[in-house]
Amino acid sequence: MFVKQELATKIITDFDNLYEEMLFEFILVEIETKSETLLCCVLYRPPCGSPAKFLESLDKLLSSMLSRYKKILFMGDFNIDLLAPSKLKQAQNNSSLENEFISSFLSTGMLPACRIPTCVKDTTASLIDNLFTNLDLKTCDVIIYDDSDHFVILSEVTLDKPKVEHPERKTRKLDAESIESLRNQLNNINRSPCLDNQDVDQATNYFIQEFEKAFDRVCPAKTSKSRRQEPRKPWISKGIVRSIKIKNQLYKIRIENPSEDNKEKFRLYKNNLTKVIRAAKASHYTKLFAEASGSPKKSWEIIHGIIGKKKMSKFPESINHGPELVSDSPGIANVFNKHFANVGIRTVKESVAANNSEQRNKFEDYLPRLFCLRYF
Repeated sequence: MFVKQELATKIITDFDNLYEEMLFEFILVEIETKSETLLCCVLYRPPCGSPAKFLESLDKLLSSMLSRYKKILFMGDFNIDLLAPSKLKQAQNNSSLENEFISSFLSTGMLPACRIPTCVKDTTASLIDNLFTNLDLKTCDVIIYDDSDHFVILSEVTLDKPKVEHPERKTRKLDAESIESLRNQLNNINRSPCLDNQDVDQATNYFIQEFEKAFDRVCPAKTSKSRRQEPRKPWISKGIVRSIKIKNQLYKIRIENPSEDNKEKFRLYKNNLTKVIRAAKASHYTKLFAEASGSPKKSWEIIHGIIGKKKMSKFPESINHGPELVSDSPGIANVFNKHFANVGIRTVKESVAANNSEQRNKFEDYLPRLFCLRYF
């Protein structure tokens, strides 16, 4: 299974004990999105396996998956032809293998996405590959693939992509020279451990290890951070985006062929596009100020957004409260709450103490000294 690097994924191994060896092989991958979790399963069933045991293990696997995940994509090569019902009957209810297989998914609310042959040979056409899901698929189609008798199943489902901050990507420089160097290194490796080994898995692993070593020597992987894609400004419409792409194409043509005609075409298109963008920006903010008419708060929010002024607020990391240092957020909040809740009580106590003191200040002491003895 291949998954895009920008998706948050995790291989699930909790269900490995739900099947017997040689019945089928499968892999489970959990994909995290912003609001939900999707489980993808790819399964292969050998045609020589026991159908009854396979269906029993499949029911256990599906029930376990649905107990933890709400949205599931179940794909694979099941080697059960849904277009040509076989004569195999299950002893329990005398139903066909295909009906039991379909019922296992339908009972969990998962529907098949393919209804046309996915495996075509010289004289036969069968539907042994399929995709079962409880999601709403936008599209699902079967694509003819000449390199294999199994066709490709293409489907599309909408997911909320998680926010990934500056994901690292590994790139390799692959050109004609590096391919020729790789070919020479592969010709010089020792093939005896691969050809003389009777164990197919060990021989394959040896060849893959040698190939990866040679590939890393010729085309070393370099880690680079992808550019963060900034959100599009609200006044940049789809038409302006298309115009920006045309401007970039004209710039590329100008660089490749710096003739006066190409320079003039790029200059005129760039100037006109700049005028259009400025007019769109002015129209956008004019509309915002018109909607905020009569509300100074909203108007200032728009102004701050234009000049890039942001509210600066920082919560204290710690605070001294008597002999102790409080650093946890709830404790700091309680200290502030206790302080301001008792302001009135402390003020009254200080006033009473001042009145009871012999050295209290009287308001007459602050009056200006006048020489007149009477006031009229």
